Amino acid sequence: MTESRLTRRAALGGIAGAGIAPVVDAKPAAKSAALDWSKPETQLTTLIKMRGALDGRLVISFLEGVCYGVMQNRILPLYGLSAGLFRQYRERADHGYDYANFELVYVTDLDSGDLLAEFRNPFSGQTGTPPQTRLGPSLLTITPAREVTRPGAAPASSGFHRFRPARIVGDDVWITEESAVQAPPPMNFAFNEVLTYHASLRDLTDPARLHVPTDVHFSPVIGWRPWQGMVGFEGPPSHVMGNCAGRVVTGIDQLPANYQNWTARFHPDVAADPLRLLAGAWAKS
Repeated sequence: MTESRLTRRAALGGIAGAGIAPVVDAKPAAKSAALDWSKPETQLTTLIKMRGALDGRLVISFLEGVCYGVMQNRILPLYGLSAGLFRQYRERADHGYDYANFELVYVTDLDSGDLLAEFRNPFSGQTGTPPQTRLGPSLLTITPAREVTRPGAAPASSGFHRFRPARIVGDDVWITEESAVQAPPPMNFAFNEVLTYHASLRDLTDPARLHVPTDVHFSPVIGWRPWQGMVGFEGPPSHVMGNCAGRVVTGIDQLPANYQNWTARFHPDVAADPLRLLAGAWAKS
């Protein structure tokens, strides 16, 4: 990002939601009354301040929680999840943003919190070996309309990835991200995510802040993976849902010690220099 773009973006000094117009509760904070919510560039700037950073620094969305099996009206805890989404943002000529993206996810034991060596499905009784999920790096785009696309990819035949309008109550600002993907046959795998980002209105209106402290809540709804032991199971329809929470941070040293230790052990290239890894996505663009 050039210094001129950075200065222009920072000079906006405004906050915005991720949709066409934010949903504002009655009697909002006095500071928000003077903001021009109709400007798409202000809306997008707010989203990037929360989900990423305007100055190209490393950001990591870190999430921990539990995944549950859902069958009819019954849920059962399955395993823990510890996930890091490593990202770097750059402004585009059309004033959208490209971002390099890399994901590293560990499956954990519900009781000890250690890496889970073997998973036993409570519905089917089958067992499987949980993988360490490493995805990317890849390059994605957030358009000025706040929709996520993959550069060079054909338009999706089904599904969506977008951001809802912001909701503001006093000093609290929430932005919701929604995505739904249906993999084609023979995989037939459904993956749906809802993430909610929460930050301070006061922080977002500060033009000196190019990234703001942000909390994240993550709710995935997905189909069963082969390792989860439901292949050939003839019970009622079922799926997996998750309940995870965390923060957007700006350094791997800000992640929990166990996540840092696992990453140093199994993925030393990520632990050593995440930005160097993300550079591979930019090099292909």
